[in-house]
Amino acid sequence: MLFSAIPLLAALAAAQLAYAGIGVHCGTTNDATLSDCKALLNDDATWDGAWAGTSNVCHYSNADSGVINGKAYNTACHGNCCIYYASMVGHTPDKGQTRADAQGLLGCADTDKDAVNGLDFFDDGRGVCISDGSGCGDCFDDADFSGGCSIC
Repeated sequence: MLFSAIPLLAALAAAQLAYAGIGVHCGTTNDATLSDCKALLNDDATWDGAWAGTSNVCHYSNADSGVINGKAYNTACHGNCCIYYASMVGHTPDKGQTRADAQGLLGCADTDKDAVNGLDFFDDGRGVCISDGSGCGDCFDDADFSGGCSIC
């Protein structure tokens, strides 16, 4: 009985690890200023003016997913708040979807400190991150952005 339970427990543990990265991860990178992020994400004119799309390329490496010099984008910045995007399958950021994804990360905020940072990793292989202006590598460089992608 014990011998049959061990493989089952190992399989369950492996399944949890495979999906460990999917979802919201608060506190994964440097703090952005919450008030700057709210201004960026909640005001159409500010978002439209800040949107850089794919023109601001940055790179990251992630030993957990085997990515070396992966391409990411600093899609928009306002004050001390930047929104980063990366895709494990080569997709590029969509303006509306990236904004909506980043707005979902405002729940990671510490309102007492006027600070926010976090990553949302989706099972389609994309990740969106809020950080300060130095977040590209830090957003996508660890286990929070690996495992569980259904199409990677």
